[in-house]
Amino acid sequence: MLYEYVYPKSLQHFVKNPTHETLKELLLNNTGETDFLDFKTKWPYFSKVAKHILAIANSGGGCIIVGVSQNDEGAVSLSGLSEDDFLDKADIDNKLEHLLPKYLKYRVEDFQFIRDEHPSLKNKRFQVLLIEYDPKYVPYTSVVQRGEIRYGAIYMRQGTKSLEATNERLVEIILRKVQSGGSSMNDYSLKDHLSQLKELYDERQTNHQNDFGNFITELIERKKERIRKLLDILSEN
Repeated sequence: MLYEYVYPKSLQHFVKNPTHETLKELLLNNTGETDFLDFKTKWPYFSKVAKHILAIANSGGGCIIVGVSQNDEGAVSLSGLSEDDFLDKADIDNKLEHLLPKYLKYRVEDFQFIRDEHPSLKNKRFQVLLIEYDPKYVPYTSVVQRGEIRYGAIYMRQGTKSLEATNERLVEIILRKVQSGGSSMNDYSLKDHLSQLKELYDERQTNHQNDFGNFITELIERKKERIRKLLDILSEN
């Protein structure tokens, strides 16, 4: 369910069952970066990592593999990570903690092919960020203004890039949410609804004179109506 949109199958197989063998299959037979897969030669600034995480989480889940590079022609190099570039998972979590929404789920897995006989992988180290897709919480919005990420922005993957979502991509998120079963109004607490309403108001302040601003205004009115209904339910209880 959490990775039903991920493709190709080798990537979906890996994110569902992240082992040395499934990663080996993915790395040796990969088709390059996609909406669900991003490569990094080594760990970049973590604000950039957070932007990619948000985009992949909104696009259907997937992963970021660190220790792999892809050039402009699409050729992939399995360079691996040096000992100095191989980071402690706790340190990665600490750096990302305040850059992402609290409901966004991810984890870091370490892979070392010390004994592997394949020449492309032997003695290579990789780290992988596995990012879940959860229709209950999408779209995830940026919670900070730092580096490459803008507060309140919604990012999605577009091929090899993580970009702010267009109106068309926002509609895609909503349709995918509905098709996945989404979430009912009662799945969120009043605090969750109010937090989302505040984010929508903040977003409208920076986008109030275009079609996207009109779209946000419509979402605000729908969110306000949901809060009114939720308050009626709470008062009945």
